[in-house]
Amino acid sequence: MSFYNWFPFLSFLIFVVILSGRIYYLKRKGIVVSSGLVKKRKSIFLLYPIFLLILLLWLFEIAKPAFHISFSLLPETITNLLFESLFLKFAGVSLISISLILLAVTLLHFKNSLRFGINGKNKGKLITTGIFSFSRNPFFLSLDLYFLGVALLMPSFFFIGFLVLAVVGIHFFILKEEKFMLKIYGGEYRKYLRKVRRYI
Repeated sequence: MSFYNWFPFLSFLIFVVILSGRIYYLKRKGIVVSSGLVKKRKSIFLLYPIFLLILLLWLFEIAKPAFHISFSLLPETITNLLFESLFLKFAGVSLISISLILLAVTLLHFKNSLRFGINGKNKGKLITTGIFSFSRNPFFLSLDLYFLGVALLMPSFFFIGFLVLAVVGIHFFILKEEKFMLKIYGGEYRKYLRKVRRYI
């Protein structure tokens, strides 16, 4: 059984364990990590089921090689590998590994300020030290690197398309989050913006 077949799915499980472990730890300390229900526009609310469906398809596609699943939910023209390259596989594994390390370091440096969603009533302390002194968005950078690694390891139209959608979606979320951070943290965040780059 090929390591390259198992690695995408195994790395996803590691990603989930790292993130879930940190969320569980913070909840045990009494910290509310999610932003709760915030009023959203109907058009945004309708995107969630579409996003969930695409994510489930993505998860199924990374699981297929690991479990030798022969059938496909998507047309083979978009799921077949475009090319085989040992160099790309190695680069993909390396990027995924770096993204998992970056995720773990980011979650540790977040301390008690990890929050999901945008809600001014549930804000943590602004973190500007550690990994955050090199990147304003190391968590999102780890996601981008992870999806890039998967696309290199399994180069098909589906994974490349998913990578593009993920990177664009994450970037627009970051822009929205920056406006929120400026509103909440004001001058302190503005000073941080001048010092540290958005990604690297």
